[in-house]
Amino acid sequence: MGKFEELRDKAEKFEIKKSWQYLAYIAVVLPGILFLLAYLLRGSGTGVMLARMFHTYNLYVSSPVPNLAPFNGTGVVGLAALVYLVVWAVRRKDWLDLGITLALGAVNAAYFLLEWNYTILRLLNLTGGVF
Repeated sequence: MGKFEELRDKAEKFEIKKSWQYLAYIAVVLPGILFLLAYLLRGSGTGVMLARMFHTYNLYVSSPVPNLAPFNGTGVVGLAALVYLVVWAVRRKDWLDLGITLALGAVNAAYFLLEWNYTILRLLNLTGGVF
C-alpha cells in the first residue's frame, strides 16, 4: 500500500465527534479557506466576491458577539452555535471537550470584540478598486 492510499484511508476514517471540532470548523477552517482564496485572487472580480463573502460569513455566522444596538442579525448564528455546542458537551459530560470549546469560543469572541477581523480585512480587496 502506497503513501497515497494510506493517506486516503486516514481521511476516510476521520470523523468530527467533539464540540470543539465543529466550532473550529465554523470559526477557523471555513473563514480561513475563504480568506486564503480571497487573498490569492485579490486582483480579480472573483477575489472581491470571495473577500465580501469572507466578511459577511464572519459577521453573520462565525461571530459569537451579537450586535443588538441597531439589531441587524450579526453574530446571532455564531452565538447560537456556540451555546448549542457548549450544551451538547455538557449533556455528554465530556468536560475536556467543554473546556476546549469554551476556550476556543473565548478566543473567537476576543477576535471580534477587539476587532481583529477588521485588521486582517485590510489585506483583502473589498471594493474591487486598485489596491
